[in-house]
Amino acid sequence: MDSEGNYETPQEEALTVQEQRTKYGEEKPKAKDTARLIWASKPKKEPNAKELDFQTAEIVYPNAADAQNKKLSSFTSNTKDVSQQPNRLIWGDNLLVMQALLAQGYEGQIDLIYIDPPFNTGENFNFSNEVKIGFSSFEKELPISERLAYTDTWKRGIDSFLDMLYPRLQLIYKLLSNDGTLWIHLDEHTGHYVRVLLDEIFGYEHFLNEIIWHYPDNFQGNVNRYANNHNVIFVYKKSEGIIKRVEIPLDKPVMRDLRVWDKNLGKIVAKRDEKDQIIYKEYTTKFADDVWQIGQSSVSKVKSKEHLGYPTQKPEEILRRVIESSSKEGNIIADFFCGSGTTAAVAEKLGRRWISADLSKTAIQVTRSRLVKQGAKPFIIENLGNYQRQLIYAKEVNLKQMYDIVLKLYGAAPLEEWKGFGISKDEGRVLVFVCEPDRPMTARKAVELARAARTMDGKGYRHLVILAWDYELDFDDTFNRISKTSRIDMAEVEFKVIPSDVYRYLRSTKVGDTELANKIEFYQKPYLRLSEPQIVTRTGDDVRVKIKIEQYVVKDIPLKDESKRPEIEKLMSKNFAYLIDYWTIDWEYDGETFRSRWQAIRDRKSGEPVPVSADATLRKGQKYTIAIRAVDVFGNDASMTKEIDLR
Repeated sequence: MDSEGNYETPQEEALTVQEQRTKYGEEKPKAKDTARLIWASKPKKEPNAKELDFQTAEIVYPNAADAQNKKLSSFTSNTKDVSQQPNRLIWGDNLLVMQALLAQGYEGQIDLIYIDPPFNTGENFNFSNEVKIGFSSFEKELPISERLAYTDTWKRGIDSFLDMLYPRLQLIYKLLSNDGTLWIHLDEHTGHYVRVLLDEIFGYEHFLNEIIWHYPDNFQGNVNRYANNHNVIFVYKKSEGIIKRVEIPLDKPVMRDLRVWDKNLGKIVAKRDEKDQIIYKEYTTKFADDVWQIGQSSVSKVKSKEHLGYPTQKPEEILRRVIESSSKEGNIIADFFCGSGTTAAVAEKLGRRWISADLSKTAIQVTRSRLVKQGAKPFIIENLGNYQRQLIYAKEVNLKQMYDIVLKLYGAAPLEEWKGFGISKDEGRVLVFVCEPDRPMTARKAVELARAARTMDGKGYRHLVILAWDYELDFDDTFNRISKTSRIDMAEVEFKVIPSDVYRYLRSTKVGDTELANKIEFYQKPYLRLSEPQIVTRTGDDVRVKIKIEQYVVKDIPLKDESKRPEIEKLMSKNFAYLIDYWTIDWEYDGETFRSRWQAIRDRKSGEPVPVSADATLRKGQKYTIAIRAVDVFGNDASMTKEIDLR
């Protein structure tokens, strides 16, 4: 025992209570609140800040007509003043995103974090694989990259889920301000496990509420149990956080006596008038309690207004209550599993600042379109610099191994003497090249490779396949222009995109298996062709300029049912615009940052195609580079630039 009568090393003896009494004459003192959730692979090291660069992929100015009146907050600050930074939509692994935010100065700066992590063990993801082309719906084959976070999360059952969530909750705790709160949305599969983790990280005494979201419109048919018609939302405070109860409308007004505090009696009583008659008041609202009865956006009347095709999309009313309960105007709200962007959309409407992130490219595209349609303030779309390389290093794979793995997954045998090159096994003498993971393939580099291919290995190759993570903005146009003027014989080149699926296999021992290679699809990059910019009118110094998409071709269509391909091809030949989900223009592209100043978004409900032409007023006296970006219904994107000289 120590001087205070406590046993110094509780671990030195594993005695029963009876043995303790025999040896010491009393029981060993019990510690307080030591309950912990233990599983075999529980991470032992707490994640820390990481100096990762965010790259601005796009600055979005919704409602281009008044874009000049909308200012984007500065997002470069030597003092790391995050209050001056813009709303941010970030594509990337949220573990890395949060670590990068900590390094940027966001520690203790976020006032409310809401997350809706993947908590279903089945094939129920946060996005739909149904795509509408024209007036017909088709089921697309989702790339494993879209499913990666979910399949990996559940591959070892609840252990994998906890491995994923535990370090992210630790980072969330660091990011929250002292009066910040975490709202985490869960279901019956995971809620009880996560509650114990939250007690460990935040402290049992910092638990604020368990909200029950009851959705009575979830018909489950004849099941051998009570129908599951609710989720839970746990609310924890960092230190000083509180919940301000929100008012909700009553089904019908009620008359109740007006209650006041009587200081003489020391209790609440009914208020009376001068004639001592009880005063009644009509009430049309009440304070919400911890059971929220709100219909699901996918099946209720709300669907026609806000449902975007996400099976697990949450109604905006839930987020309205969350945000109004624990934040005020100007506060920073974050959602690191943003899905369809409900948190950002509601935060925007309520005058809050927001950060949203997701690993799914589909989620980023849907959220961007949603915010543009909503007429949001300008915001930026970012990704992590060297994102692919970071993921590769996280898997403890060096670059040489990465090249070989990608080649094998494509079905090519690596060439030992040529780094990044391989020979396709099924296509005879076809040379295959894998691009670096942290930079886009440029047209000039592709031309150099096509020239070198004709003389490589002594015999040369007539056909070259380039596998790239990304392509430079104006790749197609530049490649065609340079290759036409080339005086050196070039191999025929096919351009394909490396899918993020490969991350799943970076340490797999089955990489060389033919069966595994057949599971990975390397799709050809889509083809985009633009018209030359046309001058429509001149009025003084103002010049009205028009540009048009002349052609958009998806060469590889990812379908689950191949029998549907002829139908889609027929629709494509009828009107290629059916394939375009979203396209945007930067009328004054500076060669570095794409500023989206005009957007056309497909109406997912009507089935009508997007318009394929746009015009804008430019000032004469300078040369303009007009940049176009297009995203198709399958999630592919293509980009191109055109120049017009108004000097």
